[in-house]
Amino acid sequence: MIKISNLFTKTLLLSACVLVTLLTMGCSKSDNKSSKVLQVAISPSIPPFTYEENGKTVGVDLDIFKGFCESRGYTYQLKAYDFQGMLGAVASGQADVAFSGISITPKRMEVMDFSNPYVQNAWDLISLTKRNIRITELSQIKNYSIGFPSGAVFMGYIESEWAPKGIYPVNKVKLYPSMSEVLTDLNNGNLDLAFVDHSMLLTYVNKMKMPLTSSYEIPYADKLGFAFVKGSPIREDFNKYLAELGQDKIKAMEEKWSK
Repeated sequence: MIKISNLFTKTLLLSACVLVTLLTMGCSKSDNKSSKVLQVAISPSIPPFTYEENGKTVGVDLDIFKGFCESRGYTYQLKAYDFQGMLGAVASGQADVAFSGISITPKRMEVMDFSNPYVQNAWDLISLTKRNIRITELSQIKNYSIGFPSGAVFMGYIESEWAPKGIYPVNKVKLYPSMSEVLTDLNNGNLDLAFVDHSMLLTYVNKMKMPLTSSYEIPYADKLGFAFVKGSPIREDFNKYLAELGQDKIKAMEEKWSK
């Protein structure tokens, strides 16, 4: 039986090695060098949307974007950041678009334009299976440490829903550069629970065989979108492409990378 630490180490090494990677990808069906090169910001530690598998960047979001490029004759460059850095890149105009399972929120919409939602997800508080943490009442949550990457949408939820009701204080949240560090602290016992969306948990358990489980499912419907620079000239065309794909094909892509 493979030890837990080995399972985590393998996954974390794959995630960490790409945080400084810059890749140029050809999406055009021709070699037309005059086609526009789109600058793309990603955070490749968010499975099944954008992550590393066998040394390559893969996932639902990349499949969708590659298809868009192929159908429209674009090429693109991927640049990897931590999650907050990815959002900052598109908000500041350093990137034309960002994707890696990004939640659509009013605050983010102030500084970037979003595509139509392409996935809706529930959230989970996950833990190591061997810890056997089971939360049956919200009052139990304050007994545990909770962590997630800086810039993640989960902080807004805690600030608006849990902190005012005394369920969980904001100052107790542990923030990390990426999910790699979150998983490391879960594994070594320095963190009890991590906030993730349900598709991410499925990928960790089904595809990566990580010893994780849901300790509590959050009754929240999270809508994900591709984030474009304000005033993007390609966002509407991208929305047309999402409509061309349809929800059945997008769901099939999600299942491909999470099972």
